[in-house]
Amino acid sequence: MTLKTIPLHKWLVHLCLILFCAMCLLPLALTISISVTDGTIIQTHGYQLIPIKFSWEAYRFIWMDPSSLLAGYKNSLLIVAFGTTGNLLVTSMIAYALARRDFRLRGPISFYIFVTMIFSGGIVPLYILIVQYLHWKNSLLALIVPAFAAPFQIFMLRVFFQEIPTPLIESAKMDGASDFRTYWSIVLPLSKPALATVALMMTLHYWNETFNAILYIDRISLYPIQLILKNITAYIELVKGSGVDPSGHPITASDVPTDAIMYAMMVLTSLPVMFLFGFLQKYFVKGLTVGAVKG
Repeated sequence: MTLKTIPLHKWLVHLCLILFCAMCLLPLALTISISVTDGTIIQTHGYQLIPIKFSWEAYRFIWMDPSSLLAGYKNSLLIVAFGTTGNLLVTSMIAYALARRDFRLRGPISFYIFVTMIFSGGIVPLYILIVQYLHWKNSLLALIVPAFAAPFQIFMLRVFFQEIPTPLIESAKMDGASDFRTYWSIVLPLSKPALATVALMMTLHYWNETFNAILYIDRISLYPIQLILKNITAYIELVKGSGVDPSGHPITASDVPTDAIMYAMMVLTSLPVMFLFGFLQKYFVKGLTVGAVKG
């Protein structure tokens, strides 16, 4: 089929898809553009898709203390790596047990997990548990472990595990495979789309972790990247309010490229997640249809 023989309706479909992709990419392009635009240009001309005057001042401002930023990235990557891996392991094991129809306690446990999805103990009991009983104050474990066994992800994986053919599980048991061997060697390899979807959800959760870090982390060396950028925002407002820079020289609000700095922060925090999504996209799209009604 050549270009001349392609029907008109297919051209229209492709054109609509191209326009839709352009609309989705426009906010990202605008964010990157503003982050490299001179602050005075933004104040006088507003936001421009193509910068009138390029400037790296926003990124230089953020990278004034590179050691803190690199430590923040390291902490966030550790939280994401260990948190997502541990969460997938715990969540998938619980979901596999609940997906087995021969498991006698699947009903009571499912009800218990469902109740925890609706009601929670609150912040104060959780804080007392983590700080006074587990002694995880100023520990990354306080940001990793509480998110384990998320009810929504458990039910999502359970639905996917239930779609795995039962004869396949029974044949593995007839061959002498234990429940754990069946789960590890058969169920998990067949569940890559659902696992990738859950992994991306948990990655976003751990990567954007800020609230729990404020509660449990006091050491700057253990701050995740999101909390460091939040502190930079507070520092910007402090500098603008005081009217002097760190060296004591007087400055005005126009001297601080606030808008460009905010958008530069968005770029620095979004690019790692977008990079990961590129690898998980083919599994993520399929995983979103878990539990859908088949025609």
